[in-house]
Amino acid sequence: MLLNLPVEVKLDILKFLKFKQLLSVQQTNYYFYCLIRQNEGILACRRLHSVKTGMSDLKRCPARFIYKIVNLKSGIFNVVLEDSFLKRLIWQSAVDRRIPVYLSTCDTPPTQKLFTSVKLNNIRFAVNYILKLPINPRNIEEMKIVRCWLEKLFICYFDHVEFFRYFFNPEMIKILFDNEKYIPTQIRGVRCVSCFSNHNINNSVKFHLDHLFLTDYVSISFEELGKKEKCNKHLLELLINGGKNIPQVTIRTEKQTLLDLIIKHIETNDCSNFISNIKIVDRSKSLNGQHTPIKGKPIYIIRNTFNPEMIFKIYCEMHWGNIFSLYNKG
Repeated sequence: MLLNLPVEVKLDILKFLKFKQLLSVQQTNYYFYCLIRQNEGILACRRLHSVKTGMSDLKRCPARFIYKIVNLKSGIFNVVLEDSFLKRLIWQSAVDRRIPVYLSTCDTPPTQKLFTSVKLNNIRFAVNYILKLPINPRNIEEMKIVRCWLEKLFICYFDHVEFFRYFFNPEMIKILFDNEKYIPTQIRGVRCVSCFSNHNINNSVKFHLDHLFLTDYVSISFEELGKKEKCNKHLLELLINGGKNIPQVTIRTEKQTLLDLIIKHIETNDCSNFISNIKIVDRSKSLNGQHTPIKGKPIYIIRNTFNPEMIFKIYCEMHWGNIFSLYNKG
C-alpha cells in the first residue's frame, strides 16, 4: 500500500520515524533503501555528542579520558560497487599510490597514533569510542573498512565536530564514494572547531566546503606556520562559497587584512553564496585610527552591486582586541 503513494507522501510519513525505525524500513527492499539514502538530509539521523580527530599515545592519556578501541571489522557491511571492475582498479590505484585517509594542517604528518574519536553523549565519564582507521590503506579490504566507517559517520549528526590539526582527505572521500547518489558525503553537526595553516590549506578549504554541513558555526584558528596572506586568500574562498552549508564562521587572526579582502569582494562581486554571519577576532590591540567602535552601530554598510537588496553590515567591538562582525541583511 505504501509503495503506491506519491513520493512526497512517502517522505512525509518517513519523517515521523526515528533513526532505528528508518533502518528497519531501509532493509525491507531496495526501493526504500534508495529512497531513504537519497533523502537522508531531511530524515532522522542518529544524533551523537561529538566526533574529532587526534594524534597521541592513548596509553599515556589522563585517567579521565575513558576510551574503547572499536573493532573495525564490526562495522563492515557489503559495499555495493557499481562497475565493480573499474572501481577495483581505481581503489587499487589509490592503494598503490598510498593515498592517505587523513591530511594534516601542521608540520607533523599522520602516523599510526592518529585516531578518530566518537562520543555518544556528554555525560560525565562518557566513553570515547576510538576508530583507528588505516592511515594508508594497504589493500582493497582496508579501503572497504575506511569506506564503511566513513559512511557510518556521514549518516550521523553531531553536536560538536573537531578537526583541529587532522581532517579526512577529500581525494580519498571522492575515490571511495565516487558516483554514489544516495549517500551525503558530509560530516553533519551543530558546530565545528578547525585549524588552518598554509600546510594543506587547499585541501582543508575543500574539505570544509564539500564535506562539512553545520547548522550553527565553525570556529577557525591559525597555526603559526607560513604567511597569513596566503591563508587569507583561501579563507576568502571559503567565505565566498560556504553559504550553503556553513551559516556562521568565527575566525581568529592577528591582522585586519582579511576584513579588507572581504569588504573589497562584497562591494563588487556576486555574493549569493557568501556566508551570511562572519565574526573576525583581530587579536591586535590597535584600530590604527581606521574604525571607531560605537555600540550597536555598524562601522560599514555595504550594498552589493550585483544585488542592491543584499546589504552587509559590519560592526566592531573592543574585547581583548577587536571583534568585527559582518551580517548579511539581504
